[in-house]
Amino acid sequence: MSIRAVWILAIRIGDDNAREDEGTRTLFSKVYPTVERRVKATEHDSYVQLADNASFVNSLVNKLGLQTTGKQFIETRDGCKHIDQKPVFEVDTVYGKVWPVLVIQQYGLLYCCLPMVEGGSHLRPPLIKISGLSAGFSLLLGMADFLGELPSTVDEMHPKLAELYYFVSQAAPFGTPKDTNPATVRDIMTKQSPALTHKQPAWKPNIYKGKSSLYFAVKEQIRAVQYDDLKVPNVWDVYGTVVCHAELEHTLPEVSVNLYSPTHSKATPPETLVTHPCVQAIESASSVKCKLKFTPPNEMFVLCQYSARVMHLPIKGFYQMKEKENNTIDLLVQLKLNENLKNSFSHCFVNLPFFNRGPVSVSECLTSQGNLSVSTADPRVLVWNIGQKFPSKTLEVILKATLRCDPSKKLSSLQQDEFCIGNNCYIQVYFKIADYSLTNCNIDSKTVQVTPSIKYKINSVTELQASDYKIWNSHGDAVVGFPVPTFLDL
Repeated sequence: MSIRAVWILAIRIGDDNAREDEGTRTLFSKVYPTVERRVKATEHDSYVQLADNASFVNSLVNKLGLQTTGKQFIETRDGCKHIDQKPVFEVDTVYGKVWPVLVIQQYGLLYCCLPMVEGGSHLRPPLIKISGLSAGFSLLLGMADFLGELPSTVDEMHPKLAELYYFVSQAAPFGTPKDTNPATVRDIMTKQSPALTHKQPAWKPNIYKGKSSLYFAVKEQIRAVQYDDLKVPNVWDVYGTVVCHAELEHTLPEVSVNLYSPTHSKATPPETLVTHPCVQAIESASSVKCKLKFTPPNEMFVLCQYSARVMHLPIKGFYQMKEKENNTIDLLVQLKLNENLKNSFSHCFVNLPFFNRGPVSVSECLTSQGNLSVSTADPRVLVWNIGQKFPSKTLEVILKATLRCDPSKKLSSLQQDEFCIGNNCYIQVYFKIADYSLTNCNIDSKTVQVTPSIKYKINSVTELQASDYKIWNSHGDAVVGFPVPTFLDL
């Protein structure tokens, strides 16, 4: 899992008038001679040495098609016989073909590296079997997170880039990535640990000093598609993420936490649960109780991710839209809140997009609650702002409207949906509820335990959010995904 070389490039994409030195700038480069000697010993006669920076960068930019040659047809790059394996590329240099070059774009810069292929790159093993690609990808992301967003006028003398050499020497000594987590490496670079009575692990080189605290955030999301069709069932799924930030004064504190309140009878157990590597044990005392024991790192991290099934949709609705003469549209939207859902929203609104019709305007509008307006970002989209509560008696809201479209005005700059023509259309519901989750997943502060016992402050938040919540028009066709038949399911 070693890396032969690393580069960071600043490229003015699509600027044909820029001089070569202006169009592409090498902000950072590092070649590992020890790894190169290993590659040479492995490859033997197939070894291709690295070209100088200017030559290699020029070849890479041409391969990516980011300069003037991107407008020209090059058979080896653009031909039908070329097999594309982005973000991995083969670069033609003055010494031969170099592979596999990994390239990612972060914060407007290109981060590139060339991993060593165990056994020899001339054998062209499948990408999934090249462990250096995963290590290189992790290193590049760590470098990007360490630098953050730099000004567009940045050059190689920027102080952050000077620090990056030290970061890389700590994260990947002698070209072998060890720990690419920016927070961990930054601790090693900036802090001096006191004398330790216990050996610290590499992923937590320093002990936190200050007021101890624990922070948990449960973010649950729901995706749903409703069709208003007896032949096509509605589908939905719920998934969530638990984020933790532990600042605890101890060498290796152990934290145990229950994800579900043990007294809550309506808790829904997760179908799948994926935990952070620091989690040492998962205990299930009952069908709705899940206890995690873990030793947290110093930085904020994702403790676990889960998915679950819920019996009922939080908001059920139907949408009816019909085209009429003279480019007019009649529509009806009805939404009903589930009686078990918390009737208090941070926000709740509905987007009604109308593709391939030009801008829309409202001729007549009748709403039981909220207001209807044209989106300021897209003249083809109407926004129905429902507010922060549904009516407490009916838990139902209705929108009736007549619209007028202007297809003569072309909106070529906006992306169109080729499927959404005629009566084929949908609405999208967006909502967010604080201090609530459909699965009743929450952090019970009374059950949180820290070993050894120390004084700490705990803070936890929970929220439910709609990530992709669509309702298709009852009078049109809809995009439907069908499960694989059992006789084809391998």
